[in-house]
Amino acid sequence: MKILSKAQPGSVLITTLLTITILTLICATSLYVASQNANAGMQTASWQQALTGAESGVDQAIRALNTSSWSGWYNITGTVPTAQPTPSATPAATGTPASGHYNYRVTTSTSPTVTLSGISGTTPQPEGNAAIWGWVTVDTGTMGVDSNGNQWYRIRSTGVAGTNGLFRASNNKLDNDLRNTISLRFNRKSNTAIGNLGGSAPPQATRSIEVIMQPLTTSIWARGITLANAITMSGGAFIDSFDPTNAFKSTNGLWDVTKRQNHGEIAMSDSTGSDLKGSYVYGNLSYNGPAVKNTSNVAGTISTPGPGSPPAVSSPGWTSGYTNKGTWSGTDTIAAGNKSNPARYKYNSLTVPGGGVLTISGPNNGTDNNYIEIWVTGKFTTSGSGVINQDPKVHTTVYVGDDITVSGTSFNNQSGLATNLNFIGYGGSGSKVTTSGSGNFIGTINAPNYDVTISGGGSFSGAIIANSLNISGSGGFHYDESLAVNGSSTAVGKYAFASWFEDNSDKARGFIY
Repeated sequence: MKILSKAQPGSVLITTLLTITILTLICATSLYVASQNANAGMQTASWQQALTGAESGVDQAIRALNTSSWSGWYNITGTVPTAQPTPSATPAATGTPASGHYNYRVTTSTSPTVTLSGISGTTPQPEGNAAIWGWVTVDTGTMGVDSNGNQWYRIRSTGVAGTNGLFRASNNKLDNDLRNTISLRFNRKSNTAIGNLGGSAPPQATRSIEVIMQPLTTSIWARGITLANAITMSGGAFIDSFDPTNAFKSTNGLWDVTKRQNHGEIAMSDSTGSDLKGSYVYGNLSYNGPAVKNTSNVAGTISTPGPGSPPAVSSPGWTSGYTNKGTWSGTDTIAAGNKSNPARYKYNSLTVPGGGVLTISGPNNGTDNNYIEIWVTGKFTTSGSGVINQDPKVHTTVYVGDDITVSGTSFNNQSGLATNLNFIGYGGSGSKVTTSGSGNFIGTINAPNYDVTISGGGSFSGAIIANSLNISGSGGFHYDESLAVNGSSTAVGKYAFASWFEDNSDKARGFIY
């Protein structure tokens, strides 16, 4: 018997349809994933470009602050806006904004901050977004002034970048959280339709940066202690500040613990070997290099990086117009000249021994018309009961080419003002400055190559620039804040970053900072 097999009708057609359906689903899924990835890529690129726009606005504001050129900026009365303000032609900004005002600069999608051009050709041919725009404001915020009365400023900059993708979020929630600045239909800060802001086409990325700018004085004595290398402290020593010109910050022009100020700043180019040993520092600490040890009692901020190396100094190099004292030791009186023609004295070495007295007198009338310069090519030494008495009206500058030793109560700056006594040590590496005993030294030391030691129960009032510093004993270092004033001027040299953060507030979701 022969059995014949016959296929079921339509089975081939069904199999074919199922195969086509499966292939179609695979292709659709692949296209969907590819579209999602392309859309996410566009959004990511815009997210990064918006930050570039915000940073560009910060750069423009810093340049305006540091050059005093406000071309293209406008000055408006009121509080800083949270959404893009409407561009206005008046009034033009002519300087930094006063309290209750802000300076602003605005660009739009048709007049952008940055234009992205193609690789070749004369027509812009970028892949994706072609422009970045935004706005930046400068105001005083709620900030005050520094110890010299110089105003701090706040910069708020917002960058906006359009996105050529669809009105669609990624299918990855974590990816969406990462790019929480992407606005598809509404601006996340103002909760208004995107199409009403700057004429931009949705969707778009918006990122905001807030920067606090600190004024920098042009005085070399902008801080109490500036070092090329390490600082070490022990024995109960401390660092703080005062202002002899302010009765609320001093008593009779002298440091008073009950009026202690918190501006005793320390800055180091290389902190290797630094150890505060828990000593009290009423001020900020900045450094380059390894972390400073035992900083638990630093009252201010501790930050890095620190400054560069202190600038070099040199001898006055006089060839004439001075009185040559040779190698001197004993008792003498030298008189100051006037401001335009200071008296000049040159010593091979200068020693004030026990019982010796060197008097620096000021015969000229007026409190700012008595100037004297002393050049010691060798060592400068006072010891025991020897004393230098400087008239309260005299301004003295001492250049020293070797070690400087001041002990006991030997240098009596009767004015009580550190600005009236300035030691400039131009000796080489390994030179030393030593102040010791129970007396108070009032003055400044600018000796970039010198290792400075402050010991005993006395105090140092003024400021120091040196290679390294060791403070021991129970004495204190008191930074004289009035030194940061350049003569009678509080002029600002530049502005620098004090803080930087990105504002991720989202009004639409109730997140407002």
